[in-house]
Formats: sequence, C-alpha cells, structure tokens
Amino acid sequence: MDKSMNKNPNINQADSIDHSPMVSIIMPAFNRENLIAKSIESALAQTFSDFELIIIDDGSTDKTLEIAQKYIEDPRVNIVKNEKNMGIANTRNRAIKMAQGKYIAMLDSDDIWLDDKKIEKQLNFLETNPNYALLGGNIVHIDTSGNKIKTAEFPLTDSKIRQTILRRNPFAQSTILCRKEAMVQAGLYSTRFSICDDYDLWLRIGRNWKFANTGEAMTGYRIHGGNITHTKRLTAAREVLEIVRMHKDNYPRPSIGLIKAYLRLLLAYARS
Repeated sequence: MDKSMNKNPNINQADSIDHSPMVSIIMPAFNRENLIAKSIESALAQTFSDFELIIIDDGSTDKTLEIAQKYIEDPRVNIVKNEKNMGIANTRNRAIKMAQGKYIAMLDSDDIWLDDKKIEKQLNFLETNPNYALLGGNIVHIDTSGNKIKTAEFPLTDSKIRQTILRRNPFAQSTILCRKEAMVQAGLYSTRFSICDDYDLWLRIGRNWKFANTGEAMTGYRIHGGNITHTKRLTAAREVLEIVRMHKDNYPRPSIGLIKAYLRLLLAYARS
C-alpha cells in the first residue's frame, strides 16, 4: 500500500494481514449510505476467506464512510477516502494499484453477492484454467428490499462471448473475478469513459486472454433511484459506439456491432 496513505487522517485501516491475500475485493463508493452495508456484508460472508476488502470512498457527502467504518474491526477490511471526487475509473484504478491479491473481484457498493461461494467457485476455475483472465456470471435485478425483478443471462464460453462482445457487454461489473496481471497488462480502466469504462477494459483484456461466464446468478444488481438516467443512457450510447469502433478489428462480426451501436445511439437520442 502506498505509504503516503497512512499519513492521511481521512483513511481508516484495519490491522494489516500477515500475508498477501489471494483475492482483493474492490468496492468503490459514492453516496451509498442506504445500500453499502448489505454490499459489505455480502462480501464478508464469502466462504473463501483469504481476501482483502478495499472500500474506497470517492468523496461521499452522506454517511457512506461512517457506515463503512463499522466494519473496520475485520482485519481484511481497508477503508480509503479520496480527498476529492475522482470519478469511478480513477477510483477503481487507485484501488487496483493498492491491491495485494493475485485476483481482483469487483463489487459495486449498490450491489450484493447472492452466493456465498461466489469467489470460491470462480477461483477454482481460474486457478485450473491459466489461459483465462476473467470469469463473470449472471445477475438478478432486485429492488432495494432484495425482491427479485428479473434475471439477466450472459454467454458462457469464450467463443460465444467473442461472437457477441461487440454487440453487448457480456460481463456485469459486480460478477467478475479477474487476474490482476491481466488488468494491469491491459492498462486498467480508461478515464476516457465515464460509464462504459468496464466494457472497454474487457475488450482490451480479451486481446491476450480468454473469457468465460459461470451461468450462475451470483450477484444481485439493485435497481434504485441512482441507476442510469436518460442523460446517462445517451452518454453510454455514445461511449459504446466509440468503444466498438476502437475494437472492431479485434473481434468477430464488427459490422453487426457497429450497426447495433448506431441504433442504440439513435434510440437514446429519441428518448432524451
């Protein structure tokens, strides 16, 4: 961990663990006082316990940081506060650079892990499949009370993922377990994109590594007032088109991906 962080009075850290953990769970947070506790608890409930949980607060103005600090007695928990709002890509990158684990698990502070064996299952796969960098899974859309709305499924195999990746982001952020090596090699999250930074990163990782999804619904994606708005939807559509253009020569069926990206943008304009 960056030694300069220890001098920051806004940072609260648990006692350091006595070895480098296998997995680093990264939880960026901004004004999630009503949701973050359940997210933290779902991480700490994992059967695989050799992890660190890095909660990185991006300048929240509510009680997000105060709530997170209630979990600091667990020696696996580190809490870091950005001195000013840095944005999601910079915040994730800062946490990845701090991470000591071989693998990175992303968990947004408004999502929860539904399966307490999530990390255990994904780790078993990646440890026995060294050519794979990233393993995701399905998500269940839930409301703030935890009630199920619908399930979203993603393609499973590397070949099927590659056939569709220019048409649709095949990985939900809070489902993934990824080799830190692959993330660093790909250049981490690009600050060029404010919403679709993850999609761009997966496409860069896929140039050198294989992908998979488990087919299991391990993560609850919470639908709430802070989810994507019409304005954000338009921004996302613009970013998707730019990303598909950037990566069209590296994946199959680029023309279909481009057509869908243009249609998505036109639809976003119509709705704005």
